[in-house]
Amino acid sequence: MAGMVKGAVIGGVVGAAAALLLAPKPGREMRQDLMAAYNKSMDKSKEWASTAGTKTQELASKVGQQASDIISQTKSAMTNAKDGINAAKDDISASLQESHKPN
Repeated sequence: MAGMVKGAVIGGVVGAAAALLLAPKPGREMRQDLMAAYNKSMDKSKEWASTAGTKTQELASKVGQQASDIISQTKSAMTNAKDGINAAKDDISASLQESHKPN
């Protein structure tokens, strides 16, 4: 996406410059037109960069929240598994103790 944006900006600047250079105008007027085209391109580039930055921050926030949720779920699953293992261990120990008791 960044390559496409960069290409569009460069293409727009080159196209505007070529159109201005090939049009018969006095030097001062041509410089003004070039400067106006340059400023317009820069404004558009800044707008796109700002939008990309905002979207990147939103995406990073979502990814961070999802990672936090996954970590929480994993910790919960590990705790449940540990509790289950301990309960099974206690049951096995109790069963072994009962089996070793004389009748």
